[in-house]
Amino acid sequence: MTDIQAMVVPGFLKPHQTLLGIVVPDDKRVAIDFKAFIRDFTPNVTRAREGLEDRQRHRAVESRRKPRGQTKPLVGMAFTYRGLRKTTLGAASLGSDAFRQGLAARSAYLGDPVGLKDEGNPKNWKVGGPGNELDALIVIAGDTRPQVDKRATELARIIQKAGLKMSYREKGDVRPDHPGHEHFGFDDGISQPGIRGRASEDPNSFITPRHIAKAEGPIHSLFGYPGQDLVWPGVLVLGHPATSPDPLVPGTPSAAIPAWTANGSYLVFRRLRQDVGLFWRTMRAEAKQLSKLPGFKGMMDEKLASRLVGRWFSGAPVNRVPQKDDRGLGKNKLANNHFRFDSDAHAYTLNSGFVDKFPQSMADPAGLTCPWAAHIRKVNTRDSASDTGGRDSTYARRLLRIGIPFGKPIRNPYATINNDPQKGERGLLFLSIQASIEDQFEFLMARWMGDPSRPKMPAGHDILVGQNDTPGENRERRCVIFGSEVQQASVSTKAQWVVPTGGGYFFVPSISALQTVLGG
Repeated sequence: MTDIQAMVVPGFLKPHQTLLGIVVPDDKRVAIDFKAFIRDFTPNVTRAREGLEDRQRHRAVESRRKPRGQTKPLVGMAFTYRGLRKTTLGAASLGSDAFRQGLAARSAYLGDPVGLKDEGNPKNWKVGGPGNELDALIVIAGDTRPQVDKRATELARIIQKAGLKMSYREKGDVRPDHPGHEHFGFDDGISQPGIRGRASEDPNSFITPRHIAKAEGPIHSLFGYPGQDLVWPGVLVLGHPATSPDPLVPGTPSAAIPAWTANGSYLVFRRLRQDVGLFWRTMRAEAKQLSKLPGFKGMMDEKLASRLVGRWFSGAPVNRVPQKDDRGLGKNKLANNHFRFDSDAHAYTLNSGFVDKFPQSMADPAGLTCPWAAHIRKVNTRDSASDTGGRDSTYARRLLRIGIPFGKPIRNPYATINNDPQKGERGLLFLSIQASIEDQFEFLMARWMGDPSRPKMPAGHDILVGQNDTPGENRERRCVIFGSEVQQASVSTKAQWVVPTGGGYFFVPSISALQTVLGG
């Protein structure tokens, strides 16, 4: 906990972030000074123990046990392969082909547009494309925008004083009108995995708090919050036990090659622009067509969009409240992620004494209520088997999302936007932590979200954020949903409302690696 970066464990989950992109000029003197810069900069990087203490203080504020205090912003540091090569020869030994090739080179594999005029083509990206690559990324996260701005300015001066070029700087902030919601209007980040393990020798010092009473048996050790999978740390951090067929038994440690990569992790950064108007115009048009079909009478855009997401605006899962949103359920952390797909769920006895009286989810193995193509079902199969095996297979695919929206929100997401002063410049600064780019982020993007037949049939594409790069299909995405009497219908669209506009693949070294290898 003193060696892992807090950006990795427990992860940055703050309402304000600033990203600073660094480029090392092609100058031998500056390249040599880059190592000194890393060594001198390392004390600014937040350690996991500090990050967890900050998280615990925030929980205390939420539970009103303590008054809100001022906390300093958290700082993380990560490097592209290009940047890592400029500070250590060992960069070539890292075991990830995806990392070495970089996001821009892997873009087509993910299903991104390849047309020269396409906004999503890496050649047109705002950051991270050919000729616009980064060497390092600094992430500053904090509780208030002034705090983060001040810290970002201080760190930018250090970067520039070292002779480095800061080629990218962007702010991300939670929506002030709907905190926690992304620009399409849905509460985001509810299904984050918990990290299995303790932060100290104290038997109750769990990194992720346990809310389920021991009287529930093994369930107590499977979840943090009800429905929150506890994954072995090796799923996120190199050199630690990863998952095994039995989620309660540690698996083989994730490979740390070379040895100094232990306690490090991989960071995926995707700058995703969201066309909010296009999304809701499409939902309205598709819902209107569906409403004419038997079994879909009264279908509206909000209900259709919620089926494609798997949750209502509030975050309430459609498996628990199929007909309409329930804001009380959506905002309740002890209930909003507790549901199953293949079997009935029941309320657990919780340590807090809270009794979950919201409707429980019923078995939905065929996807009649929550379609198999729904976003939350594509990326986390929960108790369902998939094309890769039983329910344990989903544990190995989990990743920790620490991103944040950027741009001004549209207060009426349903409206057809004809006069948008931001010209659509809003979206998500997607940031994810994982031990394997190929087996986690890329697997989810290319094999599950972008494949119409996986992880299970009947399915279709993840219409919300998936892509279809099949030749001759003009990027059209399709999925299957069911009506009130199990009537089957298809939803399809060529509309591209999530557009990649930049990013990169990064390695997040441990504190000791920053000090003795990269900065040594």
